[in-house]
Amino acid sequence: MSVLKKPYRRMRGNGQGTAYKRGRTWTASVTIGWHDGKPIKRTKGGFPTKRQALEHCAVLFRRPEQKEYPLLHYWEIWSESALVKLSKSKQTAYRIAWRKLADVHGVPPGRLTVGDLQDILRSKAPTFYPARDIKSLLAALYRLAIADQCASVDLSKYLVLPELEEGEPNPFREDELTLIWQAYASGDRVAAYVLLMIYTGMMPGELCICTRKMIDLDSQQIVGAGIKTKTRKQQPMVIADFLLPVVCSILSSAPCEEDARILYTDRWTFYDDYHAFCRRIGVRDLPMYSCRHTTATALAVGANVAPSIIQKIMRHAKFSTTQRYIHPDSSDALAGINLLKAPNPQKS
Repeated sequence: MSVLKKPYRRMRGNGQGTAYKRGRTWTASVTIGWHDGKPIKRTKGGFPTKRQALEHCAVLFRRPEQKEYPLLHYWEIWSESALVKLSKSKQTAYRIAWRKLADVHGVPPGRLTVGDLQDILRSKAPTFYPARDIKSLLAALYRLAIADQCASVDLSKYLVLPELEEGEPNPFREDELTLIWQAYASGDRVAAYVLLMIYTGMMPGELCICTRKMIDLDSQQIVGAGIKTKTRKQQPMVIADFLLPVVCSILSSAPCEEDARILYTDRWTFYDDYHAFCRRIGVRDLPMYSCRHTTATALAVGANVAPSIIQKIMRHAKFSTTQRYIHPDSSDALAGINLLKAPNPQKS
């Protein structure tokens, strides 16, 4: 009875590797790890003798040399490729973020810790937006480092940002609205989106998801862009006659596909562009949500629209919610009280 013999394999002590013959040459084999209960092996064949194969096992056990490029290396690559494609305001924000990382420019990404980076946020960027820019920049640099095997984990995802502390969303004043309209007339594209939010009550998040097919110019409605509450999702936004040219100008520069979004950039870049726009034209740098507060205040104070209609335009389920969006000032209160008439004593 013949017995099938396994190929001869010379075994060494545990963890030292093995050598076995394949054809006329010898192959060195080592186990460098395990996955799902199966060994992960590294081999090298072609040795004329068993001794040479066994001696090469020590070489197979050595890890490849780890690359140690500093963070500066990946900034130079990214800044010359991806950064230049961003808007001017975003480029400026990321360059500022890079300067705040000066303490770790010469450190390889693989040697940094979450604590190192969190300390930088705490000391150099204690407010939300600068810290967010640093975190976004680090994410881009870590993607390159991981692809280069200079880091194994993107530490930016573990960074905790400061709380976003927006100011009270007061409405824009009449003189500020004039400046916004003048900016639109001069061709400022950000102004068109600001006017769209101010005169429709559109929320920033709704602007970010609004597509071309949601806008019906014939019925002067925006349907399907509502978010958060059932009432806002079901109730269309209405477009005033005077706002139609603004909406058409937005559509003329938006992609032609029906499902294409009308906003020219991503949400965070537009937030930056909005704040830069406010500073550029000389209006208060109010939170973007102030546009929606301007809608309700203008309807109630400026146009004296009935509360039930304002509630419908704002797409609120309760008027008590609408009231929080109306901000009359002292002059409005004086004008309102002056509508009262004292009784004529001659008629008593």
